[in-house]
Amino acid sequence: MQKNSIKNLAVSGLVTAAVAFGSVAQAEGNSVDKSTFNGWKLYKRQRCETCHGPTAEGGAAFPNLVVALQNRTKEEFTTIVLNGKGNMPAFQGNKAVVEGIDDLYTYLKGRSDGTVPAGELTEAQ
Repeated sequence: MQKNSIKNLAVSGLVTAAVAFGSVAQAEGNSVDKSTFNGWKLYKRQRCETCHGPTAEGGAAFPNLVVALQNRTKEEFTTIVLNGKGNMPAFQGNKAVVEGIDDLYTYLKGRSDGTVPAGELTEAQ
């Protein structure tokens, strides 16, 4: 089998896994896939960093999402974001968050898994 064929099979398998299990963040340096990039933009635009910090690592009084998402399912994350919890406000009435919740999860889960670096991101072309 040629090297390109093996690479295509590996990429195909990754795409299949992403479809079966939800989006999986893909990054090469600070260049990330579209879903991850959109999630990062949503995180910034909705000012999630006000409480959770610019890199989602939290602060003295707010949860570190990088650590929290190591133990939370996508469903748990979605429930908390949309319905709120403790000091976390509910975002179910925020159209941008509701429509972008999958991308937001992809970005934050990528940060949690260590596949997405902290800091400014660019969209892979």
